[in-house]
Amino acid sequence: EKFIEPLYTGTPQQIMDTLPALMNSLKMIHTIARYYNTCERMTNLFAKITNQMITNCKMCILGGDDGDKLWDKHPPDLISNLEVCLKLKEVYQEQYRTTKDTLLKLPKGKQFDFNETLIFGRFDLFTRRLVKLKDMFSIIYQFKMLAVHLKSMDGIHGIVNSFWNIVDDFRMKRHDL
Repeated sequence: EKFIEPLYTGTPQQIMDTLPALMNSLKMIHTIARYYNTCERMTNLFAKITNQMITNCKMCILGGDDGDKLWDKHPPDLISNLEVCLKLKEVYQEQYRTTKDTLLKLPKGKQFDFNETLIFGRFDLFTRRLVKLKDMFSIIYQFKMLAVHLKSMDGIHGIVNSFWNIVDDFRMKRHDL
């Protein structure tokens, strides 16, 4: 329970800190628990953990606000939160593979031969969207800085106004994380 709790109440960084212990617990569950002695049930358990990590990342990024408030966030802070969520996915997959490799060295024990597409597929799609958001908000921040520092430059106003029109059009589409 103490390794699952950060998925619900912690930050992505706290989840990363508890991942080795969580993977060890899952290894023990797979080895000992009768209910979880099938690959299908363990895959479902891993998928639920993955889905909760995605939910936690959304909370971290949005800060409990509505998705429309994403545009009002300070870009460097938002980009930092996006990077932490991307790092969580990397660490999660790394810990999974480390545990899997450790079990491969013990051929008599139960192995982690679960469907990784079912376990990591949603997180992969989610992080692809996060990478695009990170790139987009980096560009938005760069244009904000250009608009502030290059006020007197000829022709910059037209480019900046055109950019903000594109951003407004994109904003109106109301994309979900």
